Amino acid sequence: MQIESWKNWFQPHILERGRAYFEEDRVSDLERTEDGCTATVEGTEEYEVEILLDGDSIEDMLCDCPYAEDGNACKHMAAVLFAMAAEPSEKRAPAKEERLTPTGLVEKIPDSQLRPLLTELVSADEKLYRALLLRYGETSLDECMKTLKKELASIGRQYAGRDGTIDYYHAGGFSEAIADHIQRQTETLLARNAPVLAFQAGIDALRKYSDYSIDDSDGEYGLIMETMRDMCMDVLAAADEIVAEKIFDLLSDCVKSDREDWFVQDFASQMVFSHFVGKRFDEKKLALTDEQIALLTLAGRKDYSSEYKMKELLTRRFDLMKKLSSPKEELDAFLDRYTSYSDIRKLRIQQALDDGKTDEAIRLLEEGKSADRDKPGLVAEYSRWLMYLYERQGRRDKLIAELEYHVFDLSSGGMEMLNRLKKACTPAQWIEYRERYLSGRAYHKLELMESEGLWERLMKVVTTAGRLSILDRYEAALKKRYPNEILEAYACILTKETAAASNRKEYQELARYLKKLRSYPGGAERAAQLAEDWRARYTRRRAMMEELRNAGF
Repeated sequence: MQIESWKNWFQPHILERGRAYFEEDRVSDLERTEDGCTATVEGTEEYEVEILLDGDSIEDMLCDCPYAEDGNACKHMAAVLFAMAAEPSEKRAPAKEERLTPTGLVEKIPDSQLRPLLTELVSADEKLYRALLLRYGETSLDECMKTLKKELASIGRQYAGRDGTIDYYHAGGFSEAIADHIQRQTETLLARNAPVLAFQAGIDALRKYSDYSIDDSDGEYGLIMETMRDMCMDVLAAADEIVAEKIFDLLSDCVKSDREDWFVQDFASQMVFSHFVGKRFDEKKLALTDEQIALLTLAGRKDYSSEYKMKELLTRRFDLMKKLSSPKEELDAFLDRYTSYSDIRKLRIQQALDDGKTDEAIRLLEEGKSADRDKPGLVAEYSRWLMYLYERQGRRDKLIAELEYHVFDLSSGGMEMLNRLKKACTPAQWIEYRERYLSGRAYHKLELMESEGLWERLMKVVTTAGRLSILDRYEAALKKRYPNEILEAYACILTKETAAASNRKEYQELARYLKKLRSYPGGAERAAQLAEDWRARYTRRRAMMEELRNAGF
């Protein structure tokens, strides 16, 4: 299949990286579907890609990589489209030849002509000359690094305004240029067997990028992060154990430093805790996590951000302790020390349940309800957990009390909790709870009346509410029982709505309701009466008059 103009979806830099991925055979499990195709692309991780087609045109493209999360067309999508384009197609004209890939083209060049041709190209392309000079020339590593830093600085001068900011119109080009620089310098330094320098240069480029104030409306940060992840994985793939540990230490320094931009710290943290495996690295991660916990504790801040960060660190430490097979006594002591943090409390509760200590779990949940009373969502979670435990224990009175707390104190759970309360109660208890609920300012009164068959009470509330949405919601349940009352309720509301209507769309909706009234006993006459009244009152609303005629009035 030939997909029309698919390359126009991609920025040139992304398109070329997608081509490289395709040529490196990173696309697998390519499968045609009714709507397009799906495939897996090997990048920093394995990413799932879906291409949705409408005929020969792309309708949408999806990928679960970070860069595509903000709606960007990523290199993984491009790789899949290159793979689709390379598939044999019965519709393709036999006389039309496929464009050769760079690899395929080079393979066709005789060995004897390669060097003369390369010399010609290098002579005509200063950028190619400098790239090859850095990689294969006699330039020292120090000189090579100086040249790379100058190139990096020149990118900023090219795109930044006088005030040092990079606006929306230049953000994409700037980010592509930085990403291309990171990729090229990584290839250059790895070719010179300098993986640590390649990594340091990548971090320096990330720092330089984060120094600028950038209008990131189109998600350029995602491109840079993806490029940095690729850089890190390429370097680690070329590194032995000693080099990998040096890189880990460099990343750890970035995580700990209070001078690093959040962007650099975020990248470093992701790499440290996602891409280094083994006991030695887990021990270093544990030490790093302990340093972060100590610093955050020393700061003594009580804001939401600090609490969220502390919960993240504590949960990470507990997971690392388990991976390192820490004794159960140490695990329990850790959980006990930090129970005041809700995430740790939940881990401790689960640990108690795993140990068969249900009463201890219940005590912790009750304490949590009090300690976290300013967080209704969390308290509701504790409450649901308690219901489960009480139900499992057969403690009916406790279960009813918790359901009552959930429904009346937390005002949470809606009809699900009301139905559970009804099931747990005696009929007499339920009537008391039901009336208590209906007498208060509750969200689900009408649903409860409908569920309980309290039709007359429901009809009175619905007809006096004066809202079409409520009347529509309960019309089916009330129409057969109270047709006259519902008909008149519609007539009253429509009369008010008509007075405020001011455009054709609203007039069309009113006419639709008039036709709906005809299905009621006496509804045809009532609808005609309303239409006649509107024609007399609003004769100057020409659009309304047209819509009434179109509806048969």
